[in-house]
Amino acid sequence: MIIFLSRRDAGSRGGPALEPADLLAAIINEDQGELAKRFAGHVTQSGPIQPPKPFFSAEVASRVLLRLHNVLPQQEPIADSVDMPMSPSLEHIFHAATELAQELHHPQVQPLHLVAAILGEESSEPAEILRETGISKEAVMQALRNQLP
Repeated sequence: MIIFLSRRDAGSRGGPALEPADLLAAIINEDQGELAKRFAGHVTQSGPIQPPKPFFSAEVASRVLLRLHNVLPQQEPIADSVDMPMSPSLEHIFHAATELAQELHHPQVQPLHLVAAILGEESSEPAEILRETGISKEAVMQALRNQLP
């Protein structure tokens, strides 16, 4: 769901490719229950869609989303039906998140694996924004270690 939300948002801003900032914005929206609100009452194979227990405080989420909106270029929207590639940096983040999930013996990549991978890209703007709002890779890793494999 996060990837689809990333694509939709990247297309609405006219981005030529999915970027780490698009992914982070989608992760934060999902973390704050936005996806659960959109699909309230729907049922998946796992059962009813439930809002997640947020990792980000509402204040931090709001600050990060505003900063991300300001750094992402706004151009002519791209239709949802048009394929959009991932940027090389986003491909690297997916690869790093997959490796992290495997290291932690988690059966699948979760949003916090992706956040940890974003924070691993130390010179990236999304990582800088997270650090400026007090989110560290260590805190994300601790939350991941507390999850059941």
